[in-house]
Amino acid sequence: MNFQLDNKQLKDYIEWDKKHQCKFKNNCGAIGGRLTFTFTPTGLGVIIKVKCACGEELDLSNYEEW
Repeated sequence: MNFQLDNKQLKDYIEWDKKHQCKFKNNCGAIGGRLTFTFTPTGLGVIIKVKCACGEELDLSNYEEW
């Protein structure tokens, strides 16, 4: 399986990441790991979420296309 963001999702993610005020943003270890992207296939579509180490979460799922 191959999961990827479309152009709108990528744009929304970049905007969110720029605005997101996180205490871990510039200090998250040598290999990063501040963000976790999850792709959950369902019978209707794919749920796409990005979760920051601080707990804030962004839902990038495209429910309009389901």
